[in-house]
Amino acid sequence: MTRPLPALLFDAADTLLELTPAFPELLSVSWLGAEGAPSAQDVREALWAIGAEGHWPDDEPDADARLAMWTAFFHDALRRAGGADSHAAAQRAARYALDPAHYRLYPDVLPCLDALRAAGHQVALVSNFDGWLRDILAAHQLTERFDEVVISSEVGFEKPRPEIFALTCRRLERSPAECVFIGDSLVVDIDGARDAGMHPLLIDRYGRFPDHPGPKVSSLDTLMDLVSSLPLVTTEDAR
Repeated sequence: MTRPLPALLFDAADTLLELTPAFPELLSVSWLGAEGAPSAQDVREALWAIGAEGHWPDDEPDADARLAMWTAFFHDALRRAGGADSHAAAQRAARYALDPAHYRLYPDVLPCLDALRAAGHQVALVSNFDGWLRDILAAHQLTERFDEVVISSEVGFEKPRPEIFALTCRRLERSPAECVFIGDSLVVDIDGARDAGMHPLLIDRYGRFPDHPGPKVSSLDTLMDLVSSLPLVTTEDAR
């Protein structure tokens, strides 16, 4: 019997798409001017520290509450990165970041997704995001490229909780062992997918994790070749 092709599950932010300018530039002097942090790298390190503490904004369906939450988040990031202690500057950045029109796809995304689907792979999106992610997906003709789109704010739990991975598997009618998860976060994506029984694959677009011991790509250009070489254990293999 022919072994089934694995399903490919993707994170969204910093895996398939990014704000432009990205958060580090948005909060630096290059966009905020005198109220911004000295450099994008200073912001990047502040965001990494906040992420390691688990303090990124939660899902928030109410637009006003979402703006307030992201303003507070950016305010904290600005202070940590050496920028101005300015609520107004943080709010300007938050309004910009919450506009779907300001997001772009990485250039390798559409060719990769189209090649995977043409080869017969199921493809899904699993993201910790608010529902307005769907506006971003639609604007970039991404919605129709996924067999399933699972967004944390809509299903009630976030990565790395196993429920969101298990729900996606049920919708795809696949076992976790038949799924490869591609994401940029070691804790939320890689550890979460592994703990859920999937095959995690790190995408490290900015060289943050040079010592990562597991499968890794720096772009999606090589994903097809790497997936074909992974030692996947599927449901049929276990029988």
